[in-house]
Amino acid sequence: MSKRRQEELNESDSDIDVSSTDEEVENGEEQVEENETVDVDFDFFDLNPDVDFHATKNFLRQLFGDDSVTFSLSDFADMVLKDGHIGTTIKTDGKESDPFSILSVINLSENLESPSVKKLISYIFEKTSKKAQFNVLLRQLLSPKSKFKTAWVISERLINMPVETVPPMYKMLIEEMEKAENGHENYDFDYYIIISRVYKLVNSEIDKELGEDEGRSKRSKKTNADAPQYDYFHYEDEVLESNAMHYGYFDFTNKNLETDARRVFNDYGIDPQLSVLLLDKKSLANAAAEMAEKFPPY
Repeated sequence: MSKRRQEELNESDSDIDVSSTDEEVENGEEQVEENETVDVDFDFFDLNPDVDFHATKNFLRQLFGDDSVTFSLSDFADMVLKDGHIGTTIKTDGKESDPFSILSVINLSENLESPSVKKLISYIFEKTSKKAQFNVLLRQLLSPKSKFKTAWVISERLINMPVETVPPMYKMLIEEMEKAENGHENYDFDYYIIISRVYKLVNSEIDKELGEDEGRSKRSKKTNADAPQYDYFHYEDEVLESNAMHYGYFDFTNKNLETDARRVFNDYGIDPQLSVLLLDKKSLANAAAEMAEKFPPY
């Protein structure tokens, strides 16, 4: 069932040069450029187990990058898409089409005996091991003896999806958790773990081998002396981080591509990093409200 439609999220698709290459520009006339605007209607749907399985697996594979081989993505997809589960997808061609975005939760506390969840928890413990306070708190929350309920928030989308589509999804997720018939049993969470990605800018090995001009060399030396530069794949993560109790960036275990292989139109290589955040119930609600203010739909 369609939840709601967010219209008029317009993106500038391209600048098209309509001047002919076969004709000369006469009398000082300037080239004419026109901006072509593509209007896209994004429809919000409930999760559809009959259609969304493969797309959900692909989103999880994208989320974990080269480390995705560590996990049974099918098990996670089944947990997300089980009958009656809450969450939202964004589609543009009806409920039977493939989703462009997904936002849902998995109840980690009630699935501690699942082999897939055990492997995920062990992975998170390993990644956060050098952040003592973060790691200790996670171990307490994800202990079988813990009195707190902890969820894993799964949020992923195609790379060119606008961030403005995210706040409505979080709003709907929180409302669904509050209104679900079995909400108190399954969705009354105390804490939320959000796994995401950032990328670190690193100096290009190719430039070093080919030789840099003096200006770029000086800039590289300065960059080496400074703290690492990071940026977001998902811009809402900045809001989530500002509300998080703990967060950190961590190297992926498997790295199958050199950083220069991900270099596009810039002077640096791209080193993707795992991002792990922990928020409590109140801070997630605050983050959702801040997202709506920072990334309005129009």
